[in-house]
Amino acid sequence: MGNRDWWEEEPAPAWHLAPQPLTAPPPTTATTVPDRTPARPRRRTWPLVAVIAALALTSAGIWQHAQDQRRAEEREQKAAAYKGKAGTEFHLDGIKTEVIAQWNRRGTQVQVTLSAWSKKDPKYLHIAASGRAASAYRKYGWYTGSPNITLPVKDHLADVTVRVQVGGETWTKGTKAPSRTVRLSPTDNAYDGETGQELPPN
Repeated sequence: MGNRDWWEEEPAPAWHLAPQPLTAPPPTTATTVPDRTPARPRRRTWPLVAVIAALALTSAGIWQHAQDQRRAEEREQKAAAYKGKAGTEFHLDGIKTEVIAQWNRRGTQVQVTLSAWSKKDPKYLHIAASGRAASAYRKYGWYTGSPNITLPVKDHLADVTVRVQVGGETWTKGTKAPSRTVRLSPTDNAYDGETGQELPPN
């Protein structure tokens, strides 16, 4: 007793030892590489947009001012040439036709009359403007009256546009009569309502 055997005194070989737990390597901290690319200067687009917008507004203002000035000049010229009446003659469906507009003294109303002056009296006359209309048919086989309408006027210098229809000798009731649009100005001028061409006075 008291004596140790050789296997107790010497350390056990490495292959007899229990495996040791592996320790994880210390975490490595990621190092960020600084961006060396030069920063592009920001383009300031808003001053350019503001300049363009200002130029557009200025141009629009100048154009509007020119338009207003032109309208004011035209109105002054129209007031100076005011006569309170207008009329013209033309042929429609073989009938010599006359349309006359007469403004009242206060310039609050205008009466428009359609008449026919031909050897052959028309069978049908019709006039319409601003939702009002009047018609006349041949009576007693030879006479057709002159239809007229009276329109309220807000601006005594404004033109009035009327549409007239005339049925000549071959016209029959129920068929569409030839028509024409006429614009009458209180300056004693008349114009074709579609082309704007000035019509001869009556």
